[in-house]
Amino acid sequence: MKQKLKLGLAVVAFLAVAFVFFAFYYAGAWLKKEEIPVKADAIVILAGPPSRALCAADLYTKGFAPIVYISRPVREGELKLLDTMGIDFPRMEDIVRQILLKKDVPEGSIRFLGKNSVSTAGEAETCARIFSGNGCRILIVTSPYHVRRTRLIFEQHLRNCDFRVIGTSYEPFPEKWWKDQDAARNVILEVLKMVFYVSGGRFQPPPDTPGIHKKGAL
Repeated sequence: MKQKLKLGLAVVAFLAVAFVFFAFYYAGAWLKKEEIPVKADAIVILAGPPSRALCAADLYTKGFAPIVYISRPVREGELKLLDTMGIDFPRMEDIVRQILLKKDVPEGSIRFLGKNSVSTAGEAETCARIFSGNGCRILIVTSPYHVRRTRLIFEQHLRNCDFRVIGTSYEPFPEKWWKDQDAARNVILEVLKMVFYVSGGRFQPPPDTPGIHKKGAL
């Protein structure tokens, strides 16, 4: 009886290890499931690496949408410290704006989204206040590893507006992600963030000025 119990536990342990192995092996592909861009009313760049702005600029110049929105993230603690010291360090949204201008996106086609956003959920809530109405469609640009969670979050907040989540091609994300330091860090953190969000974890943004965005009134 004890021998059978030990054998059963060994089988369960083996299956658990195998599950974890395969789950992490395919985690990269699962996280970055891509969507094909379509004609839309606007492009929204989520806060993050500048590589997202390069992708958004390409979408704009290819005629996918006439307006590009830049998310404005909260100022990070170490950068706030530089501010108090009088050391000039540009805000991320200003860097993104400069990239768009360099990539031939005209000033008149650039908008800012929210203020001091602290999470993807906060960005989704802001989008829900700006974009509304049947027939509304937006393209959301983010990093490849962030596509899956972005889609999950926006599905829960942006119910009346069609959207596509596009992972930037300017940010390398190898299939064997565990062999690349940046990719490995991003995958592990993203899986933890996914678990945190699904478990009910939220970081709420500061109050923002509400607005309603109707199709055709960009």
